[in-house]
Amino acid sequence: MDKKADQLLTKVKLFVEDQLKNGLSQRMYFHNLEHTLLVVEGVQLISRHMGLSKSDRLVVILAAFLHDLGYTEKYVGHEEASAEIAAEFLLENGFARERTELVRGCIMATRFPQYPKNELEMVICDADFYHFSLNDYQDYADRLKREWEENLGLVYTDLAWDTLNLEMLSRHEYFTAYGKKILQEKKMLNIKKLIGRIG
Repeated sequence: MDKKADQLLTKVKLFVEDQLKNGLSQRMYFHNLEHTLLVVEGVQLISRHMGLSKSDRLVVILAAFLHDLGYTEKYVGHEEASAEIAAEFLLENGFARERTELVRGCIMATRFPQYPKNELEMVICDADFYHFSLNDYQDYADRLKREWEENLGLVYTDLAWDTLNLEMLSRHEYFTAYGKKILQEKKMLNIKKLIGRIG
C-alpha cells in the first residue's frame, strides 16, 4: 500500500482504539477492541488469499476497523451508526466519496443475517465470523453469552447456549472460496466439540 494509505490506516487504528477504549460500555465482553482487531486480522488473511488489489484491500481493512464503532452509541442497530461514523471519519480524512460508500456497504453487510452483494462484502462477512474457525472459539462464545445477558437481558443455561451455538455454526455458511475451504474445515472441529459438550 502507498504512503497515503498507510497514514490513513494509522489514523483509523488510533481513532478506533480511542473510541472503543473511551466510548464503549464496560459490559461489552465480546464486541470490543479485541474482536475488532480479530476481524481486521481475518480480513487481511482472506483478502490476501483472494488476491484482492491494494485499493480493495484498503477498503475492507478500513471497514473491519470501523464496523463496530456504532456500539458506542447503541446495541441494536449499531451497524447503521457504525456506517455513519465511518463515513464521517473517512470523508474528513480525504477518502474518496465513492470508496467511502464501499466501506459503508461492507459495514452494513455485517448485519445478521448476512447478505453480501459483492466480493468485498463477502470478505468482511467471513472475517466477522472468523472466530467460528478458531481453537479458542468457546472462549468467544462464553463472552458473547455474558454480553447478551448484561446488555439484552437474554439468559441461557449452558446447555441452551451450547445448543444455540451448535445451530448457529451448523447453519452458518462462509461466502469466499477461502472461507468455504479453509475456515469451514476449522469450524467443523468446533461443531464437533459442541456436539461433544451437549452429549
